[in-house]
Amino acid sequence: MVALSNVRFGKRNDEVKAAQTALIAVGVDIPAGATGFFGEQTRSAYAAWQRMLGLTGSAADGFPGCSSLTELGARCGFVVDCRHPGAITKSSVRFSKNSGVAIDEATARTFAEQACDRTGAPRSWVTGVGNGANLLTLTFRESSFKPNAVNRDDVNATGPVQSDGAKLNCSRGYAQVIPDTFAENHQAGTSDRIYDPVANIAAAINYIWRRYGDISRVQQANPHREPAPY
Repeated sequence: MVALSNVRFGKRNDEVKAAQTALIAVGVDIPAGATGFFGEQTRSAYAAWQRMLGLTGSAADGFPGCSSLTELGARCGFVVDCRHPGAITKSSVRFSKNSGVAIDEATARTFAEQACDRTGAPRSWVTGVGNGANLLTLTFRESSFKPNAVNRDDVNATGPVQSDGAKLNCSRGYAQVIPDTFAENHQAGTSDRIYDPVANIAAAINYIWRRYGDISRVQQANPHREPAPY
């Protein structure tokens, strides 16, 4: 079993090594071999694998997704688990808000750094990678750095009213995650409160990893592009 959550850029583990061994087996070159470290060589190799599958552009940038890693496993004899290991049930999500949390960039930065440390995301995600995409841009666009922000008006605003006075499926918190996304991408060791700043941002990071592979592919996080849902 190989967990998608463990086959990520910057990780070093046996599951990365299994993926590297599989890439070599399907004819993709990794000069250093199957070292167990997911660095630039492995990213380049994985991009080649994505192109072999017919993917192009940002879909072939070397960041593993569920479908491409699952296909690699099917060809090379391992099963891929695309679930996040810290997932909780939607019914476990709590809706109590924060008190005394400052609404400013410095506070948001601190929480984003803590979320990166919890999830294993590089701290460069906080202020900018490659094309400038970063968590501060994403959280400002989503919530204006308001940890208790809730969107009562978009298409997600459905379901019974919860203890915070908002409908169940509303987007909430710094990164405006919905309860389904929060539960499915919950980071082990963080709070089950959707408004908890670190837990909220950590769930968004895990969601970005699962859906996009890297924050650089998220338009909402890119200050050089127009805002867009993520």
